[in-house]
Amino acid sequence: MRICYFGAFDLSYTRNNFIRRALELNGCQITYCNVPQSWPTYKKVLPLIKQYRKVWRECDLIVVAEFCQTVVPLAWLLGQITGRPVIFDMVIGLYEASVLERGRYSINSFMARKLYFVDKIAGMLSKKILTGTMAYKEYLVNEFKISPKKVQVTPLGVDDNLFFPKPKSETNTDRFVIMYHGSYIPNHGVETIIKAAANLSRYPGLTFRLIGDGEGKSHAMQLADKLGVENIEFLSKVPFEQLSDCIANSDIVLGVFGDTSQARKAMANKILEGLAMQKPVVTGNTMSIRENFKHMEHLWLVPLADDRTLAEALVLLSKDKKLMTQLAESGCLRVIDRLTPTKVGKDLVDSLHAMIGSQ
Repeated sequence: MRICYFGAFDLSYTRNNFIRRALELNGCQITYCNVPQSWPTYKKVLPLIKQYRKVWRECDLIVVAEFCQTVVPLAWLLGQITGRPVIFDMVIGLYEASVLERGRYSINSFMARKLYFVDKIAGMLSKKILTGTMAYKEYLVNEFKISPKKVQVTPLGVDDNLFFPKPKSETNTDRFVIMYHGSYIPNHGVETIIKAAANLSRYPGLTFRLIGDGEGKSHAMQLADKLGVENIEFLSKVPFEQLSDCIANSDIVLGVFGDTSQARKAMANKILEGLAMQKPVVTGNTMSIRENFKHMEHLWLVPLADDRTLAEALVLLSKDKKLMTQLAESGCLRVIDRLTPTKVGKDLVDSLHAMIGSQ
């Protein structure tokens, strides 16, 4: 199968990177129509048309990358002209991310209505919609009245060529490192992590290591100062190829803890990366995480936005090496069994073949 990956997307972003690898490992050939993400929509149109004119004969279908709702109408038009179906990876809606999650626009504002309309049109025009969890599929079906048959859950997985168990490289074994990596957006719940660290200030052996940059980091650092937290290291984002070494040097990996709609429905890369590297993972208890993992069997779940329970869980695990090992080994096996590129890609490619065959 030949696929045109279409839009304005970052080739290193985990979602499309994983999906493309999953497709390639299952025999697909991929060509690209891609423009800078920073360009306004009107500026993307002509370059994408020119790129597509060169490759359309070499593709059987068009996959529009995540966050590219605004170019789905263009992809649909090009697909109509050339007889190619359009699949859109709607892993996150623009309306939910900007309005419901981050509160950038009020619900009744013009921009909120515009983003809602853009999401709805992208869903209507696509032959098939991919999304990451069953919880998010239910949201798309209920919110935008999209047929359930049109939406396929293609879970976010982890590249087992990049993330796998490896020994620590740090020589300081006296510190017990609790690692978080990612951004500081609301659904990640970094405030909960900082408050948990404050609750554990009397445990000098525990060190919280937060790796990442972006929106909300300065606020997080101010909160840590306000609470007098001294057991946290705020480190800058590392190159993706170095991330596995950082995870290897941790003892526990933290997931997401924000009590938001997106946190309840989405799956975070950091959770899967920690599990794949055979680290015990502690994260918020959500519908999306329970689709593939069980509390106390594959990882440790705590209520969202509950810093005290998080702190208690971290103390419990840090004192029970046997339990940590059991969780790490079981969680790693679960990822290998369900969420590698080969596994996820097979289901996706089978579905795409069936879609093309039914046209």
